Amino acid sequence: MKEQTGFDVAIAGAGASGLAAAVTAAGAGARVLLMERMDRVGKKILATGNGRCNLTNLEISARHYHTRDRAALAEMLAQMPAQKTLSFFEGLGLLCSMPEDGKIYPYCFQASMVLDCLLAAIRRRRVCTALKFDVAAVEPRGRDFAVLSVDGRCVTARCVILAGGGLAAPKLGGTGGLYQVARDLGHTVTPLYPCLVPIKCKNAFAGGLKGIRVRARGVLTCAGRRLGEQTGEWLFTDYGLSGIPALQLSCLLWKLDAPYEIQIDFFPDWKPERLAALLDARRGICETLEEWLLGTVPKRVGYAVMKSVGLAPLSRPVAGVDATQTAALVRALKGWTFEVTGPLSWEQAQTTGGGVPLSEIDPETCMSRRRRGLFLTGELLDAAGNCGGYNLHWAWNTGILAGQAAVQMARRDRID
Repeated sequence: MKEQTGFDVAIAGAGASGLAAAVTAAGAGARVLLMERMDRVGKKILATGNGRCNLTNLEISARHYHTRDRAALAEMLAQMPAQKTLSFFEGLGLLCSMPEDGKIYPYCFQASMVLDCLLAAIRRRRVCTALKFDVAAVEPRGRDFAVLSVDGRCVTARCVILAGGGLAAPKLGGTGGLYQVARDLGHTVTPLYPCLVPIKCKNAFAGGLKGIRVRARGVLTCAGRRLGEQTGEWLFTDYGLSGIPALQLSCLLWKLDAPYEIQIDFFPDWKPERLAALLDARRGICETLEEWLLGTVPKRVGYAVMKSVGLAPLSRPVAGVDATQTAALVRALKGWTFEVTGPLSWEQAQTTGGGVPLSEIDPETCMSRRRRGLFLTGELLDAAGNCGGYNLHWAWNTGILAGQAAVQMARRDRID
């Protein structure tokens, strides 16, 4: 077995969090080894933000995240203002944009430039890298740790940072292998589920709507209880619903033994009475059902909604629609119900829900409360963000916290 020794910090996972930790620790003078299971580092970064890399968001708060420990999350986020992320990247030479919607991107809107700046930083700071290093175990050895790979390599370091990603996007390297390593070191892992993923639905009337986008509000309920809502551009698909609002609500679908439904409101700014009055007024200018909703919602959406309440065929005269049927149409336009059957799959997910509970790490350093010198960051932790740069913000900043604390601990131990 070939063994590499003498590292202050060994980092398992060379994604966003691991790279931020490596840059931070090496910048403070630590001897750092960055281990990556894939044949290159930062592969997932290149896919973020549709290749543009939404670095962070000016509006950082716990309400944009999903976790079982909101108090601990809020405490950690208080140390992670967006300006901290901006300062980190400005220190690497990356120029950032400042758009009005709060989403921060590299000025060139290229994820590859973000990765290039990170790679240049680890080269300048003499970070050692070990590619195709699939971590099998992390074993305490006195005050140090031994990191063992599947192919028999061994690395020893004073501190270890577990920065591997979760189960999302396996084609980009998501295997979740470090969850078991965390368990072996005494941590628990809450149930894992795909987040920011399209939603599969059962709706016999939506099959012909594939590819149609519509601005609407969607309300997610579980056994009649309202869980959340999202307004924006929804996308109908052959399997159900997509678009940013659907991705956001998918983060609430972690208990799949319960009946979930999504009600789509095509007129979120209108009261039912106003919509009913509009339909009544259009009787005077529309002869058939085919014309009744023309100019209000996408044509095929209008046809499908009418069909779902028994208004067919399209050649039927509007004058023959009674008050009861009109009221049913208003209810459908204000709350077209989709029965949710689950998230699409891990392959389409952008991040992982669940993970190591935040109560098991120090909120100021990300160090394990179970093993001194062990740190956990990013997607391994029970914190999943909404769309808008929140997951990358979490990854960068937990990596920075861990990198700072790990090098300080390694220095203290050398003195002792």
